[in-house]
Formats: sequence, C-alpha cells, structure tokens
Amino acid sequence: MSPFLASLLVLAPLMLYLLHALWRLIASDHVISLLSAVFAYCISALLFRLLFPTLPLMPLWLPLLYGYLWLGLTGVLVMIACGNWRRDGLQLQGLPLKMSCYLMAQSSLLGAMLLLNNVLSDRPLAALAALPPFVAMAGYLLYRVLLRISAGRARIAWWAMLLPAIAMVLVLCWGAEMMVPQLLRHL
Repeated sequence: MSPFLASLLVLAPLMLYLLHALWRLIASDHVISLLSAVFAYCISALLFRLLFPTLPLMPLWLPLLYGYLWLGLTGVLVMIACGNWRRDGLQLQGLPLKMSCYLMAQSSLLGAMLLLNNVLSDRPLAALAALPPFVAMAGYLLYRVLLRISAGRARIAWWAMLLPAIAMVLVLCWGAEMMVPQLLRHL
C-alpha cells in the first residue's frame, strides 16, 4: 500500500467527521452551540499549547486532528448552558434534535473514556490519542445510536446516553487491541 493511500484512508474519516460536525453546527442555527464550539476550540488549543510549548503551530491544527475532543468539550459547554437536567434524562433546550443528539453523543463518549480510563488500564486514553479515525467513527456511530434511541423525543434518558457510550468505549478498546498490531504490520 502506498503511503499516500494509507494517509488518505487514515485522514478521510477525520475530515468527514469534522465536515459533518461543522454542517450540524451551521444547520442548527443556534448561537450558543456555535459560541461553545469556538470556545471549546480555544480551550483545546490552549491545552495543546501547554502540552507542547516548543511547537508554535501545533495548537492551531492539533484540535482539528483530535476533533472529538473539541466536540466533546463543545457538548459539555452546551450542556452547561442549555441543559434541562431532570431525573428522567437530559434535554438541550433550543437545539434541534439532531444537534442535541450529536453533542450528547460526543460529550458522553468523552466522559465514558475518562470514566473508564483507570478501570481499563489507560487503554481508552491511549486509543483517544493514537487512533483518531477509529474514535471519530465511534463518535459518529454513537450519534446514530442516540438518534435512533431518542425516537423523536427531545429528552434523552440517562441510560440511553451512558450505556451506549460505555459499550462504545469497550468496543473501541477491544478493536484497538486487535487492529493496532495489524496496522503496524502493514504500514
């Protein structure tokens, strides 16, 4: 396999993921979610600047490579700003159903990865850092699952957010454990 084709196969899911996220943000026409996305990008750029202080341009492009971190932070900020927290679930007021499911999926995936990190011996954060295309595909798949579970209701139950996210993290860790040796052997 040529290096160009391998790079294209690795970067294509990330670019499609970011384009879908930007399309959802623009189509939602919700000012708070747009401002949250800009602020979350700034937060992630600042975090990458603190992690890599000697590389000057890395904070600008690294949040785009790890777009699921940026969008997970966006989901957390929107949940703080617009969330209607109840015992039976969470509703993001003022957002369309697709955008609220998208942001809930990204933030719940990020939260499940952080939650299960100590239990799974740092495998979720290793997958988060080393396998951006697979995490992006997992985030999109989780979005589709939440969209299916919600069935048109604006309020999404807690179990519907947490159980698929935890299952997605377990599948992602298992898949990373199986696929990384294969990828390293063929690249």
